[in-house]
Amino acid sequence: MAVLFSTTVNAQDKKEHISKLLSDYFFLERENIHVQLDKDVFMTNEAVWFKGYVYHRKTGKPFYSCVNIFVSLIDEEGKILQNDLLYGDIGSFSGKLDLGDELKSGKYYLQFYTNWMNNFKEDESFIREITVINPTISPSFSRGINYSDININLFPEGGTLVAGVNNVVGVTIADCNNTPVSATEVYLTNSSGEKIKSVSVNESGYGRFTIIPEATETYKVVANIKNTPHEQQLERAQLKGASLEVNSYVLAEKVIVKVRASDVLKKEIGTDAVYLVAHKDEKSSVFKFNLSEETEVNMILNISDFSTGLNTFRLLDSNLDELAYRLAYIQPDKTLPLDIQKKKFDKEIAELTGKSPLKNAKLSVTILPDNTMALKEHNDMYGSLLLAPYIENNRRIDAKKYFKEVNRKTLYELDLFLLTNKSKYAWRNIKSSPPESNYTFDMGITIKGTLNQKIRNTDKYRINATSIGGILDETVGINDKNEFILDHMVLADSTKIDFSLINGDKREAIKLYPQVFNNIRRYNKPYIPETVSCKPSETDSTLPEVVFPGIVDMDAIILDEVELTGQTRGELKYETSFGNAQLRGYKISEDETVNFFYILDLIRYHGFDVEDDGMNINVYGRTVNTINGQRSSPMLYVNNVRQLTFDFLRGMQTADVDEFYVNQHAIVPSVDNKMGIIKIYMRTDFTGKKNKKTSTDFIITDGFQQVEPFKNTEYFTTYSKGFENFGVIDWEPLITSDEKGEFSFEIPYTGQDAVRILIEGMSPEGNIISETKTIYLN
Repeated sequence: MAVLFSTTVNAQDKKEHISKLLSDYFFLERENIHVQLDKDVFMTNEAVWFKGYVYHRKTGKPFYSCVNIFVSLIDEEGKILQNDLLYGDIGSFSGKLDLGDELKSGKYYLQFYTNWMNNFKEDESFIREITVINPTISPSFSRGINYSDININLFPEGGTLVAGVNNVVGVTIADCNNTPVSATEVYLTNSSGEKIKSVSVNESGYGRFTIIPEATETYKVVANIKNTPHEQQLERAQLKGASLEVNSYVLAEKVIVKVRASDVLKKEIGTDAVYLVAHKDEKSSVFKFNLSEETEVNMILNISDFSTGLNTFRLLDSNLDELAYRLAYIQPDKTLPLDIQKKKFDKEIAELTGKSPLKNAKLSVTILPDNTMALKEHNDMYGSLLLAPYIENNRRIDAKKYFKEVNRKTLYELDLFLLTNKSKYAWRNIKSSPPESNYTFDMGITIKGTLNQKIRNTDKYRINATSIGGILDETVGINDKNEFILDHMVLADSTKIDFSLINGDKREAIKLYPQVFNNIRRYNKPYIPETVSCKPSETDSTLPEVVFPGIVDMDAIILDEVELTGQTRGELKYETSFGNAQLRGYKISEDETVNFFYILDLIRYHGFDVEDDGMNINVYGRTVNTINGQRSSPMLYVNNVRQLTFDFLRGMQTADVDEFYVNQHAIVPSVDNKMGIIKIYMRTDFTGKKNKKTSTDFIITDGFQQVEPFKNTEYFTTYSKGFENFGVIDWEPLITSDEKGEFSFEIPYTGQDAVRILIEGMSPEGNIISETKTIYLN
């Protein structure tokens, strides 16, 4: 029976209830994280450098308000070795993890998460596997295919093998390390051992076949690999059940859905309605129909009825219990083209220029020797943000190949991959237990202090907290419990804070016990690696020899940070610093200090309104750009550290400022009506306020990780085979494309004729790029 459906079907009560269940379950915002590393294989005396991108699932754009991100380093036994707090700055973050000589060779895992993710039953964190080699203690590096153990997995479409109807079954073939394996022959046998069907499997180890199974029969899939047969039994066919076939790639602008129910199920359901649900998070389409007396129900649906991206299709009965489900991708986008060219080259440095469709995008680039063994290209941004958030056990996704060229072949390959995977989101949870916001969405750390002294009339007193290193000058009140709270602080680890008690113009001695909150958050779904014990396997003689690099045990060389090309504006030191290309810079001279004694006066002069109520300072733009007339506010950076308030500017003298950068109309990606950027660089001899007051010192522990410029490892030589295998030429995490999508960066020359470049990034509109290029230098 063929049925043509459209969304003009009148809404039914149960259809509305299904939509509400999905809306309730995905009501809370969800973050997804992708992290690019400088490489995937490390020596113990190296650091792991990374750049992270935070994606807002509902908007499909960078998650600008995500500030507190945590990273854990986990060993093969699931033990957390290190945990750091990272600073998210309008949708991205960067940092590093130092490894240690005490680590043994093997696999380790980086888990990136937020406290907000604790609200969900599903694991929404990002996991990245790395390989660590200890060059002094049993160094080892496994590669190639381990044929000691072959895993064949079978996936009936819809989740259940149903007797008496046509079933599609997905096949995956992998080795002990879950590396895809191709086979010379794959076939299906019955209980008598007879070959009843050949199975086609691609080079990635994915395949499919159709079968009408008998409930009393047993079936096996056999794969011949290197002249050795490996087999896996197919699950028993069920007398009661339904298969769900979804095809979104054969007919243009159409999705074909086939439902095949067993006679037992059709008899039980009778004339009751069944529902086909397709949803991507809370966005859903619900179709109501009846099972017919015929074996198969065909539906031809308009592709416009569905959300673009990875959808979960579910078949529900009249009690809204799930009968079958299937993952399918709707209208995959092509990867965005990227061009990188060598602009100039000498024996010390090479300048590379790039052009992409991503305008004003944040980009990160790793540059490795072309013969590197240290890069696993299946960990790409397309898989992390477009597929992995919806897939159970999503640790290995080679998504780039599906999106690079969208055609019938790649769409079929993508569908094969989805056929052999399960949805992360269980319908029983969606139906019965939507998540609650029991865990906070952290934006900075909180300092709460209790005064250990009696104070009368607390409303007359205030607490002043200052930190030169932390660029902090905050004054807050004291409550009737002798407590004060400093919220939304962005303070690095080991920052020193001075606390003073203020009574009018007087400063008095203070005794207090400060506590720091939000800086240590444990994840309630810590990653537990799957225990795999692979036997030694024969070595593939066609693979090149593995040589480890020689590394000097001394301080690392500091390489220059990324500098984008632009017009020189004289003596300005910071004009080429990250993000300053769109700003007008000023070297503070005696004229400015005379005309504008305080920095707030200079800010007013440059087109902002400044308001000070004695407790808080607010800076507003003079342009109203919202329908409801809400005032915009600029972003403030002091010494390249973003400030969440303007209170630090109170009393700051212009004479203490070295350079001042401003653009009152700069477009700032945000969710809180930001417009304009102000950047202040303090004089190197600036020491802040000099008060002869009594104060209490406090050192922040477990604060935000300091963002450091990239320091490469000191190798004995860059002309060795070891450096070609595992060395890093350069790591550039802070590149920004301009209004034309153009960017440039320089890399040191290390004797390589060709380099491998992996570049990833995201634009303010949420467009992503992930591509590997080989650039020939000679």
